[in-house]
Amino acid sequence: MENSDITNDSNDINFIIFMKREILQQICDILDTDNTWETIAPYMPGIQLRDVEGCKRYASYNKSPTMLLLRVWCAKGYTATHLYQLFAKTKLIRLMRIMKSEVDEKYHELEFKVLNPPRKTKRNVQPPGSQSASRLKKTESKDASPAPTQSTSSTTNDPLRIAIEGTLPVTYFELLEATNGFSASNVIGKGGYGTVYKGEMKATGGMVAVKRILAGNDSSAHGSKVEKERLRQSLTELRTLARFRHDNILPIYAYSLEGPEPCLVYQFMANGSLEDRLLCRKGTAPLTWIQRKEISIGAARGLLFLHSFAKTPIIHGDVKTANILLDKHMEPKLGDFGLCRDGQAEVEAAEKCPLIASHIKGTLAYLAPEFITSKILTTKLDVYSYGIVLLEIASGQRAYSDTRETRGLVEYCLVTKELAEHRNVRLREILIDKRAPPLANEAEESFLETLIDVGLAGALNDRKLRPTMAQIVEYLCKNVVPNGQQ
Repeated sequence: MENSDITNDSNDINFIIFMKREILQQICDILDTDNTWETIAPYMPGIQLRDVEGCKRYASYNKSPTMLLLRVWCAKGYTATHLYQLFAKTKLIRLMRIMKSEVDEKYHELEFKVLNPPRKTKRNVQPPGSQSASRLKKTESKDASPAPTQSTSSTTNDPLRIAIEGTLPVTYFELLEATNGFSASNVIGKGGYGTVYKGEMKATGGMVAVKRILAGNDSSAHGSKVEKERLRQSLTELRTLARFRHDNILPIYAYSLEGPEPCLVYQFMANGSLEDRLLCRKGTAPLTWIQRKEISIGAARGLLFLHSFAKTPIIHGDVKTANILLDKHMEPKLGDFGLCRDGQAEVEAAEKCPLIASHIKGTLAYLAPEFITSKILTTKLDVYSYGIVLLEIASGQRAYSDTRETRGLVEYCLVTKELAEHRNVRLREILIDKRAPPLANEAEESFLETLIDVGLAGALNDRKLRPTMAQIVEYLCKNVVPNGQQ
């Protein structure tokens, strides 16, 4: 079940590509005429000669070079406000008036300043020719960014800029080539966010996974909000993964925001998702108990890192078997950080109020009850979700199933536990994944019991009774039962 909640409009950045379509089209029509766009490109910080040449090639296919130029500039972190200031700087009053409604009123005074310049002015710098790479770069360093004034500078743009600066940009055309035109035969995953493709980057010869964020065709206000939310989630993931590296966190290799859809490029995970392997999809062999132990400990360490590496813990928000990916060595890596957010650790102090989320997001079968009912957001949200993951690893059952009498996995395990007590047999004998190889020794038997006990402890309704991720890692490594469990 995929989430489609919409972020608050007040938090949206005024991306150029989300301007009203008729306004954006008017701007492109004007700047495309006589290649007028080439006269403003030198004044656009971050735009390089190769970008200009790419726009020219784009025009040769009867496409709008201005549209591509604006997409590329947007991908570098520039907004509609920057564009308005750029038009002021280049004295394109007509374009300023066309897009006036897209920027805050406090910038409207720029039009008056352009029409009524002060008597003493600095010598105007003539725009350099677009054919000269060295002159273009000189202008970039000399001219300050047409950035908003200091009152609006860092709050909306810095997170995106930081993420982009730390990650390799690739062109949309490179990804088209890598995935054979986003061929259906290269699809390795689908979801509400879009589609993931297997690809090969020609420059490096390496295999990658390309997440292509679904582009909306709905031009309505709702469709625009959905498209904004998809882009917001992709930027959240890009920003988060650019902040850190860990053996159990899926590394992001590159990004592309200039094409029709934003794309994120990751390490290719040869063994797919934990969900795929537990269900033995495509005829894969069942996971051994040694593999299950290593996967459960590795994924737990990834979550512990998120919760503890910084002063403010990062809450993944969508922990599930589909988002735990396995490389060619079966090493687990947490993926899909589109719903992650800064949060707070669970505290015992009653006077400290828990953080409340603005929206309920995630996959319902894995969401903790306090998050669904009260939007309480702490690290225990991930603990609850991971508890269900551990129960899936132990039992091979889905987190939610319409064909099961007790559809939720936690409820199914509790009913099974009562049945085991009634029959006077061990819970593991009934709950064990029937696809898995037989338990080979006492160590494997003990670990299966730990999986079940820790899974149930993690998925307790009372969040304050759940263990922390640090405790979960310790329990799994030492094969010990949490306090309060049998």
